[in-house]
Amino acid sequence: MKKFKKLQTFIYLVIGQFLVAPVVFGAGSIKTTDLDKQDAALMGATNLGGNTDLATIISTLISVILGFLGIIFLVLTISAGFKWMTSQGNEEEIKKAKGTVKNSIIGLVIVIAAYAITYSVFKYLPFSSNGSGTTGSIAG
Repeated sequence: MKKFKKLQTFIYLVIGQFLVAPVVFGAGSIKTTDLDKQDAALMGATNLGGNTDLATIISTLISVILGFLGIIFLVLTISAGFKWMTSQGNEEEIKKAKGTVKNSIIGLVIVIAAYAITYSVFKYLPFSSNGSGTTGSIAG
């Protein structure tokens, strides 16, 4: 049985080489103009094109991170609700689901507080000036 597992592993590795090699060798044929177009599209979508100051980059990064934390809150709340609804009256499962909902709400409050703090910092402190006399703000 061990010989069969070793043979199976060897076969998977050989097949994997034939599947991966064309992708790796094909990557050399990508034109840099295509990459430049993708780069320009990404920079345009994130409003980070051209000469962007550090405060704008950091505020955009913080906004993205806080957005992901909001998505995590939503997923935790939905999964806790699903556990609660499918617990079939099991008190231990209901208690776990309530704890998850409670913890996710606490996390949401922390995320909102963090957003408010970063918004205030980037809006009202002098280092957040964009050079035209107006102050920047988080996410735009």
